[in-house]
Amino acid sequence: MELGYYDIILGCRMERQMEQMAFYDLFAPSLYASAFRLLADSWEAEEVVQEVLLRVLTNKELLIDYPEDMQRVLRRMVINLCIDHLRERRIQWEEWDERLSIASEDNAEVDIIKQEDLVQLHTAIASMSEKDRTVLMLSIVEELSTEEISQILRIKTSSVRSQFCRAKQKLVKLYRNK
Repeated sequence: MELGYYDIILGCRMERQMEQMAFYDLFAPSLYASAFRLLADSWEAEEVVQEVLLRVLTNKELLIDYPEDMQRVLRRMVINLCIDHLRERRIQWEEWDERLSIASEDNAEVDIIKQEDLVQLHTAIASMSEKDRTVLMLSIVEELSTEEISQILRIKTSSVRSQFCRAKQKLVKLYRNK
């Protein structure tokens, strides 16, 4: 018998193991993908996902009746915990000058990426610094606004814009040189 989302949440509130495992199976893959994109370490990404899901399953008030809202809350928790892990690695976020964010807008660089070039793109992203990769992933993949990224990373919005612009330029150079 396949459980519906509401049945899973109800079972989690009653601490039934089968529903808790269904909850894990429902959310873990997408949360792991987000964590891995930010941390670039499979073990650490799995640790983050397990910690977030354990927090939610042990604190029944965090369980939300609507799957889209639950996914959004879990994703935000994963992102925040990933940022904490990155901070533990002692990444120094630079406060770049506001003028740097007005760099050239050659946005044609990422317009057309063919399917067979994805491996090359992934390799280029993996070779970037954690700081650049994090800003790119939060903006492009996680679709967070500059203000949200600024709050998460605890840096100025102008620095986020500058870092994002520079990271895009670095990605284009890495991508073209491979």
